[in-house]
Amino acid sequence: MTFLALTSFEATLLALAVAGAVIALHFLKIYPHRVFVSSVVLWQRVLGEKFSRSLWERLQRIISILLAVTIALLIALSTGRPQIGAVNGKMRRVAIVLDTSPTMNARTADGSTRWKHATERARTLLAESPAAEFRIVDTSGETAFPFAPDREEALEWIGRLSPANVKPRFPTLSGDESVYLISDGVALDNIPGNVESISVFERANNVAITAFEVKPVASSPLAYEAYLEIRNYGQPADVRLSVKGADQEIITRSVRLLNDARFRDVFDLSNFPGGRIQAGIRATNDALAVDDVAFAYLPIQRKIRTLLVTRGNPYLETFLKLDPSVELFINNAQNYREPPDIDALIFDRFAPQTPPSKPALILGVPRVSWLPAPQGIVRKPVTTLWSRSHPIMQHVPDGELYIESATRIDSQNFAVVAGSKETPLIVVSDKPRRVVLTFDLSSSNFPLQSGFPIFMENVLAWFNREQVGQVALNHSPGIVELALPDAQVRDGDGKIIRSDRQLGKTVFSANEPGLYAATQDDNLVHIAVNLANPDLSNVNRSIFASTATAARRSAWFHRELWFYMLLSAVVLLGIEWFTYQRGITL
Repeated sequence: MTFLALTSFEATLLALAVAGAVIALHFLKIYPHRVFVSSVVLWQRVLGEKFSRSLWERLQRIISILLAVTIALLIALSTGRPQIGAVNGKMRRVAIVLDTSPTMNARTADGSTRWKHATERARTLLAESPAAEFRIVDTSGETAFPFAPDREEALEWIGRLSPANVKPRFPTLSGDESVYLISDGVALDNIPGNVESISVFERANNVAITAFEVKPVASSPLAYEAYLEIRNYGQPADVRLSVKGADQEIITRSVRLLNDARFRDVFDLSNFPGGRIQAGIRATNDALAVDDVAFAYLPIQRKIRTLLVTRGNPYLETFLKLDPSVELFINNAQNYREPPDIDALIFDRFAPQTPPSKPALILGVPRVSWLPAPQGIVRKPVTTLWSRSHPIMQHVPDGELYIESATRIDSQNFAVVAGSKETPLIVVSDKPRRVVLTFDLSSSNFPLQSGFPIFMENVLAWFNREQVGQVALNHSPGIVELALPDAQVRDGDGKIIRSDRQLGKTVFSANEPGLYAATQDDNLVHIAVNLANPDLSNVNRSIFASTATAARRSAWFHRELWFYMLLSAVVLLGIEWFTYQRGITL
């Protein structure tokens, strides 16, 4: 016999102490009171007679002592949680893996959920398992409960778990434990062969949004449309769908979907002002709610108000006039005043004496206090640095760039994204956002290069992220990584979400569908988190049979040995009381 709560030495000391105390109490002499009687003649005759004693009368005291000692030992040793392999089964560790995939939230016919049935089966398994230690594990990869001998602690861990809207994976276990998986068998793959599965699968009806995305119309950069896909994974259903914006612009439609039918459509968002776009569906007898909603982001649909200050530049004027995303205003240096409602400024061989309050592109290096001071002229500089990692240089090929002359500057407060050995050629600053070309477009072939339109689009996009159509990044629920260090993340209600910095990235957890926003300085990124996964929405593609399987029992009893020891002690107490009342025992 081994004990889970006591060492062998402690159990031995406890048994000896209890047995010794019971025997000592049994032999404790209680002296009778003195009583005066009128005559002792009769008592002398009684005491003088010799009685013959039977075997039972000679053993009566010994049996009474053994019965009392047995009862006391049963009660005392049960506190140490004894285990006997021949009775309880082989002592082992048991790991109970609870499937926490989103399909476990599917409602069942009794009005409960698969998850509720799974936790009930886990509690039953804990109560009936003869194991010495237990561990509760989930499939989200976010919990790590250790092995513990206390069933109450394991039950508490079960209460802490809940399904997560992430793709599940079977956990890595040590291999020296007996493993039970409680699952609906829908989302888990590659279940090891030594795992005993307990199914809680039950067929259900589910209509789901399997795709939702906002994208620009190819023929019109400022026009956007929403692509929506819905699938029915159950019996035929009438579905009411809606697409609404932040200002409650709503598109609604009713469709009927047959079993395993798919609905696809594109919705024009021309009347929507921009911001969060939410798609939703309603269907009768829908078992899963998490895939009934999806989010996207619609960029603000207006042109970038751009002021070009120049003495005349046909390259710039032609490009900006043909750009459908730009509303162009042209002015000369003599009449320059910064308009209050402008989005971006382009200074061609000119710069005002006071720095502008809006993002600005400066061509050439005029001599003003807020720009690097010119330090001479460099003839025919050769490009040796071309940083494609910066947003304004992405997808811009260096090509055969030829520059007749460039101004030599000290880029102390600017970052160099293109340069030669003698001088920087393109420099940028983040606060405020400015781009400076140290050469004149007319003295180079840059406007004739294929990368010049891309460069200008990148600059305007960097100046005005919201106005140039930056739709949201699509992501499934779970851990989200952004290429923005130290970004602040907020959910759709503006509440700050906890985030961490890892290897220069911002990492946060988004387990619920929604539209999240990450800001870092002047950078703003929207993240649309949606389930939109046919493999998870198809709640009926289980690898298990529709009837639940029961876990095998290798032990004789379904409870720990201490329960039966206490039960035996109660029975023996009843027997001892009965025999004492009948004078059988002492």
